Amino acid sequence: MSRDSTQNILRMEAGTENPSDYRSGWVAATAFAVLLGIIILFVVDRLYHPQKFRIDEVEVHGQFNHVDGDQVKQVVEKSLNGNYFSASLDGIEQSVRDMPWVFDASVRRQWPSTLIVEIVEIQPIAEWGDDEWLNSNGDLVSREPWDGNLPILAGPESMQEMVWAAFQEWHGMFAAHGLSLDRLEFDQRELWYLTLTLTALALDRNAIALDETSNESTHAAEVTMIVDNSDATARIERLINALNTQLIAEFPGMKSIDLRYPNGFAINWIKQSPETKKLTESE
Repeated sequence: MSRDSTQNILRMEAGTENPSDYRSGWVAATAFAVLLGIIILFVVDRLYHPQKFRIDEVEVHGQFNHVDGDQVKQVVEKSLNGNYFSASLDGIEQSVRDMPWVFDASVRRQWPSTLIVEIVEIQPIAEWGDDEWLNSNGDLVSREPWDGNLPILAGPESMQEMVWAAFQEWHGMFAAHGLSLDRLEFDQRELWYLTLTLTALALDRNAIALDETSNESTHAAEVTMIVDNSDATARIERLINALNTQLIAEFPGMKSIDLRYPNGFAINWIKQSPETKKLTESE
């Protein structure tokens, strides 16, 4: 046999696959895949089985005065539908947010068996309309039963920030003269309605005595003011500059003050008298 023929035979033998070796490799690969699947199923069962890795503790964090931490824990426990790995944090968060006085909530896991619940409580700064609060971050939230004393604001939808800014500015201006801005409303006609009451400071300064048994006198201590949105602050400043001891002393007899005049204001008296007539209009 020639040298070239020998080399060709060796090449043929080297390129020939043994069928038994192929079957052995396939069996080994299949067995490995099955074993891997069993291991994965075992791990998943261990991780997500309700009786494994159970939540043993719930911690409630945050600064709050009206939210009950124990009630939060009870809500979390009722909302748990799995273990440490399988519990739906989104579902728990929503359940906590639905609680009274809760503005926002977040839930996170802490190894090995704890849930941390962060609470942001509603911090109302004013009543808005009939059934909402203005929260400290500028959002409107549903009002909860509470006996706190807050100013009352109202206005078109999504204008709460403008109304609150106006309230803050004007409240300070009136407070310096012993008047309290208790209600502020902005309507669709771009008119401001301000409800003012006398404070103890004004009563003491001017020796004003109100008969607490008289509905008329009690009502008289509350005055409604109307002003256009255009140059509203300037018009209010004009009224404040005109306030003096005599005008403040007559405050219980006033029903409303109209600031929509170009160069002055008009007072609507509960009972007109010669003494108050000269105060009805200011130029």
